[in-house]
Amino acid sequence: MLRPIRLLALVAATGSVTLAGCSGKHPAASASQPVTVNVSVGECGSGWSNPRPGQQQFTLHNTDTRAGEVLLTDAKSGAVFADVEPIGPGTSTPLSINLGSGGYAFRCAMEDESTVTGPTVTVPGDVPRPVPPVLAVTQGDLIAATKSYQQYVTGQLPKLSALTATLATDIAGNQLAGARAAWLPAHLEYERLGAAYGAFGDLDGAINGLANGLPGGVDDPDWTGFHRLEYGLWHGASAAALAPTAARLRADVNALHRTFAAAQIDPLELSIRAHEITENALQFELTGETDYGSGSTLATVAANLDGTQSVLQIIRPLLLTRYSQLPTLTAALATSAHDLATLRTAAGWPALAQLSRPQRELVDSDFSQLSELLAPVASILEPRRPS
Repeated sequence: MLRPIRLLALVAATGSVTLAGCSGKHPAASASQPVTVNVSVGECGSGWSNPRPGQQQFTLHNTDTRAGEVLLTDAKSGAVFADVEPIGPGTSTPLSINLGSGGYAFRCAMEDESTVTGPTVTVPGDVPRPVPPVLAVTQGDLIAATKSYQQYVTGQLPKLSALTATLATDIAGNQLAGARAAWLPAHLEYERLGAAYGAFGDLDGAINGLANGLPGGVDDPDWTGFHRLEYGLWHGASAAALAPTAARLRADVNALHRTFAAAQIDPLELSIRAHEITENALQFELTGETDYGSGSTLATVAANLDGTQSVLQIIRPLLLTRYSQLPTLTAALATSAHDLATLRTAAGWPALAQLSRPQRELVDSDFSQLSELLAPVASILEPRRPS
């Protein structure tokens, strides 16, 4: 069985396997014969002989009685070139990677055992390494970044509560035109908090859930939140019919405001969300799936971009020395924001259906590139067991 392999000095992504200095081919496609490297507490990294620069084809064979994680590291700094996990006892998995000259060592982290670093293997010559290794991130690094993001979200929640209160008040007062105007800023404020959704628990579904999958669809009595109000406000529902949903939304947002201080964002999710926000914008927003009548998709996508920027601003110090594509990512974020802004007119954001084909293709292209550039971030910032 093929195992997840993360080659960490990242330049591109294909499916669930991230590639860096890597051919992208299955090891069998190479003319070179695979080198079997043993993985265990007692013989970590043994079997690698006749090292040479260029494309390497390894077969990692777990001779231990426990599953484990295997990392190919720089022998001097401990920085990581590749991370393969999990490898079950008695199983093997391929690793294809392009190596330059220098010292390398396999590191084996078997379950319930201390991490073991194998012998240093020196690849001869003066061939530059195609890409540098990635210095491992610690739990402490991520915890500090997560606390900063949690503080950011905490600071945004009072504004969300106030905007939602205005929306609910307009509906309770039968001011539906005002409610339609108030709906968008309240919803966008929530959409900017994308990296925190995992800490919101069931409140996320109550506040921003879709009708998809509900037995009654848009008529399902259990459907609540922003999109339920959107559907009603743009499909002729009366204020009396919408008032209970508006009151429930206001109460749910206030509950989120009260309880978030005691919630905890998983440090592992912070870097993952940076990619997922953009990926979800492609999958749900830019396909029109989340538009229940307001035509506000592009405004939501712009808010999602703000949310991504907020996360990256906090984790940027961790990426500066680890992600060679960070300048490209920064430029792509600026380009995406600019291209979105050019679509906004004096009358506001156009609906997706009002865009020309070149305009749609430009936005889709921008966000596809962003998704690709953000995909490696989670692997780079995954904490690893120390040597």
